[in-house]
Amino acid sequence: MKISQLYLKILFAFIMVLLVAILGIWGLLELGHIRPPFTLHAQNRSEALKQITVAKIGMAPRLTVELKQQLSDMLNIFASSFNGEAWIINKQGETVAKSFNYSIPLTGNENMELKLSSPQGNHIYLIEKGNQRSIYSTGTLHTASDTLTIHILNPWRTHNEEVWFMEGLILMASVAALLLIPVSRHITRPINELTKSAELLSRGDFSPRVKESSKDEMGTLAKTFNQMAHSLEKMVRGGRELTANLSHELRSPLARIRVSQQIIQERLESGRTDGVNKHVLKMEEEINHMDSLIDKIMKLSKLDLQEPPPRDDIVSMSDMLNEAVERITPLIGKSGILVKRVVETVPSYCCRKQDIRIVLDNILSNAVKYSPNEDVVHIECNADDDAITIRVVNSYDRLSPAELETIFTPFKRLGYNDIEGNGLGLAFARKIIEDHGGSIQASSIDRGFCLTVRLPLG
Repeated sequence: MKISQLYLKILFAFIMVLLVAILGIWGLLELGHIRPPFTLHAQNRSEALKQITVAKIGMAPRLTVELKQQLSDMLNIFASSFNGEAWIINKQGETVAKSFNYSIPLTGNENMELKLSSPQGNHIYLIEKGNQRSIYSTGTLHTASDTLTIHILNPWRTHNEEVWFMEGLILMASVAALLLIPVSRHITRPINELTKSAELLSRGDFSPRVKESSKDEMGTLAKTFNQMAHSLEKMVRGGRELTANLSHELRSPLARIRVSQQIIQERLESGRTDGVNKHVLKMEEEINHMDSLIDKIMKLSKLDLQEPPPRDDIVSMSDMLNEAVERITPLIGKSGILVKRVVETVPSYCCRKQDIRIVLDNILSNAVKYSPNEDVVHIECNADDDAITIRVVNSYDRLSPAELETIFTPFKRLGYNDIEGNGLGLAFARKIIEDHGGSIQASSIDRGFCLTVRLPLG
């Protein structure tokens, strides 16, 4: 089984946290901010033995032989509970009772380190001799007959508490290392899927997507990756379609220019000049048409590839609509179209004025161009709390849902090739409106075609 880099990093981080925690505990112990377990146990034993001894002696005026034997039996039971030794000495230094049958195990020459002194008169020492350590505690007890000193010795021969502590750490680290295996796999699985999808994406395959199975950071990353892949796929597909359509659109004027050039060449070779100016003017018109087409393509590409500039213009949408109608007045007069306007006063709108002007010119001129002569075009403009809505309705054959979406694709015109245009106007308009955070939708109604633009307020 291959060990992942992420697993090693998580395990290393866990071990480092564990070491920092151990060093922190050790530092607190050394500074005395917390008490080690052995001092707490020793103090509790000393206090417990003092209370038991007081209860045993009671108010006895003196320590009889029988009472001393009872104390020894009690000390034996008490000390056996922790494999230690306990004894009681009076103020004359005589041994009153002890839990063992041999001499006192301390000679007085041991190297003792005081670890704790309590207000109750208890003292706790740590005795070290080679690899052996012992805890030695004393406590003073005042009775009716004498002043006694209680001694407790708890051998710590194999450093049991440190061993248990280290064994616990090793066990905890081992269990954590095992548990981290499924955890790291759970984390790395979506990362590996994301890596494979990214590799396919880099090779030009935009179809792979990753599962958005969680709502955490990995889920957010997967969602963002899918959005990026979708945008790239859409952009590349659009670029390919745009290139193909542009090639198709340029082929026709180039062919007409070539024909005009051949006619001019033939006439000049035969010494004739009649009709040459007409063909030169046609060539100039075709060149201007191609130049205009390329200019629109460049602008559309910039909208796709660049961040839109800031919207710094504050305009009256009602005034802009009325001005747009005035600009297409010659086209209206030529076709005998009647324009009916229901334009309400709407809130001021923050936008890029020149871009919105292009949108209005496109949708209004299309409505007039594609309507029968002497027909009616309806224009409405109103606003609610959220957005400004513009609706333009003209007579047109019913379109299918697919056709209603196709009209926003560059160079798609759905027939009417005899009408001037190149199929870029609505694609341009949609991009501008979407860059403003709005929407533009086409729909077929009972007796015509409706284009609805919504521009969000605020």
